[in-house]
Amino acid sequence: MKLFAFLNVTIYERNSINLVRKQDNWFIIEHSTTIDYKDEVKVMTQMILVSALLALLFLPLELSWWRMAFFRKWIPVRYILGIIYGVSLFYFGLLDQSLTAIIAAYLPIIGIGLIVDNTLIFMFKKSFRKKQATTGAAIGLIVLVGFSIFWLIQPLFLADVKFDLADGEEVTVEEMDPVNEENIPIVPRSYAQYRSNVLMGQLENPAFYTLGETRIQRADESLYWITPIEYDGIFRWYRSDFVPGYIRVSAENPREEPELVYTEMNYVPSAYFHENLERHVRTEYPEIVMHDTTFEIDEEGNPFYIISYGHFTEFRRVAEVDGVVTINPASGEMEKYDVENTPAWINRIYPPHIAEERNTWFGIYKQGLINRFFGREGLTQPTEWGADDAVTGVVNADLQLNWFTDHMRLQNEGEEASNSMVGFTMFDTRTGDLNYFRDASGMLNGRTAMNLAERTFRRDDYVPGTPSLYNIYGQYTWVVPLMDRNSVFRQVMLVSARDENVYGHGETKREAFGAYQLELSRNIDEDIVPGELTDMVEITSTVERVYQWDREDNVTIRLLLEGEDRIFTVNASSYPRSVFIEPGDEITISFMDSGEDIQVIEELDF
Repeated sequence: MKLFAFLNVTIYERNSINLVRKQDNWFIIEHSTTIDYKDEVKVMTQMILVSALLALLFLPLELSWWRMAFFRKWIPVRYILGIIYGVSLFYFGLLDQSLTAIIAAYLPIIGIGLIVDNTLIFMFKKSFRKKQATTGAAIGLIVLVGFSIFWLIQPLFLADVKFDLADGEEVTVEEMDPVNEENIPIVPRSYAQYRSNVLMGQLENPAFYTLGETRIQRADESLYWITPIEYDGIFRWYRSDFVPGYIRVSAENPREEPELVYTEMNYVPSAYFHENLERHVRTEYPEIVMHDTTFEIDEEGNPFYIISYGHFTEFRRVAEVDGVVTINPASGEMEKYDVENTPAWINRIYPPHIAEERNTWFGIYKQGLINRFFGREGLTQPTEWGADDAVTGVVNADLQLNWFTDHMRLQNEGEEASNSMVGFTMFDTRTGDLNYFRDASGMLNGRTAMNLAERTFRRDDYVPGTPSLYNIYGQYTWVVPLMDRNSVFRQVMLVSARDENVYGHGETKREAFGAYQLELSRNIDEDIVPGELTDMVEITSTVERVYQWDREDNVTIRLLLEGEDRIFTVNASSYPRSVFIEPGDEITISFMDSGEDIQVIEELDF
C-alpha cells in the first residue's frame, strides 16, 4: 500500500515481497528501502508558502471591493483560488520558481483582475464613476494586450541570438569516420517496442504496467533499445509496491533475444504524489528548468533516470542546458552534474527537442531575420521524417550518440518536398556541438531513401523505418530498416546517397552489407577511392557439410568447403537450386572477400 508521504514526516523502512517469473521459474524477491521524507515535506511547505504569497495577486486592487460588504465576502474565495492556482502550477504542473516563470503565469491574472473588478463595481455601485471604472479596466486591458503583443513579436528579434546559439560548424566527410558494421543499428524503435511488449507477459501482473519511452543507448560496447516499465494508471500504482524493472533489446541484431531485467524502481514518471520522479526532483531543486527525462543504465546495468536541466534566456524563448540530474529509481537518491562533469556512461545530455530547434534555427536564420522572410538566400530546413522525433540517434566510430537529421532547401507553404538534401547535421548529445556536412549537397535525402525502400518491397507491403546516414565503404549511405504491418523486422536496406540505383538489402545485416558492397563494386567510378571496396573472389571447391535454415518463407543454406575455415551462406530465394546441394558436390562460388568468418555468396555455379 502506498503511503502519502507529504502528510507523513516520519522516517520509515518499507519491506515488500514480490513474486516474479524469469525464464519459466518463479522467484521471491524481498526489498527493503529506507526513505526520509523530511526534506520533501520541507520543500513542499515552501512550495505552499510561495503559492500563498503569490495568491495575494488574486486579491482586488480596486479599494471599493474592500469597502463593500457584498464584494468583501468574496475576497477569501479569491485568495483560496489563488492558492489552488499556485499549487496547480508548482506542485502538479512542476513549474520552476524562477522570476520569468512567475511573471508569465501571474501577469495575465493581474490584467484580468483589473478588468473584472472595475466592471463589476461599475455595474453594482451607482456612485462609482464611469471614468474611474474605465481607467481601471483600461489599465488591465493594456496589461493583457501589452503582454500578448510582447509574447507574439519578441521572437522576431531573436533570430541572431538563436543562430549564434545553434553555432553550426561546416565540416566534410573526411571528419566523419566510418562506423564498424557490427555497431550500426538496424533495429527500428517500433520493432524494439513490439518485442518489449511481448516480453511484458512474463510479469506476474502485466496489466498493472505499461512501457515507457524507448531510447537507444550504448551498453557493453553495443547499442540497445532500453525501455523502462511504468505504472498503468493511478490505481495500479496504488496497488503495486514498485515497478519491476526494464527491458533491453539489441539495436544491432534483430535476432538477439530481448532481456527483461528485474530490479526495484519506486521513483518513476508514471508514479503519483511523492513517488513521481519529476516531482521528487522538483522538491530538491525548485529553481531548475527540467528539459527532458530519459532512462539509462550504467556500466553494471543499474538503472537511472536522467533529467536534463538548465534555464531559459530571452524571457523563456531560448532553452539552455546546464547539466543533468541522475536519480536512482530504487532509493530516490539524486546527484547533480554540470555538462563538463557528467559521468561518461550517460549517453545524452542534450534532449532531442533541443537538437530539433537548434537545427531549425541554424537553417532558417542564416544572415538574419530579413533574409528569413525576403531574401531566403542559403536557407534550409530539417527533413520531416514522420517519426516520433525530427532527429534520430546515430553513433560515431566511438559509439558516441549524435542527433542526426538531413537538411533540404527551405520550402514555401504548400510546396512539394525536395527529394535531395543540401547537407546534414550531427548534433553531439553530450556537448551540444552541431556539425554541418555541406559536401552532401545534392544527394538523396532520407525521405527519398524511405520511398525507395517502400517501392522495392511494395509486394510484401513492408513499411520503412526512420533512416540513418553513415559513412560505409567511404560512401554516404542510408540505412533503412523495413517492417511488416505488425512492426516485425523483415529487411534492412542500404541505399547510396549518391545514386538511388545503387542499393543492397537482406534479412540480416551481413547479407545487406554484402549485397551493397557488390553493387558498389559494379558501379565504381572515379569518385570512389580505390581499395575502399573489397575485390570479388572466385573459388571452386568440394562441399563438406550443408546446413539448411528454414525461416518462414525463405531458406538460408550454410556451407563448409574443403580447405576453407569460413562459412559461406546463400539464400534459396536468390539461387533456388541451392537447396539441392549435398556434401561431396563441387561448386563454384564468387564472394566479396572481407576477411570475415561468414561470407555471403554473390554468385553460385552448381
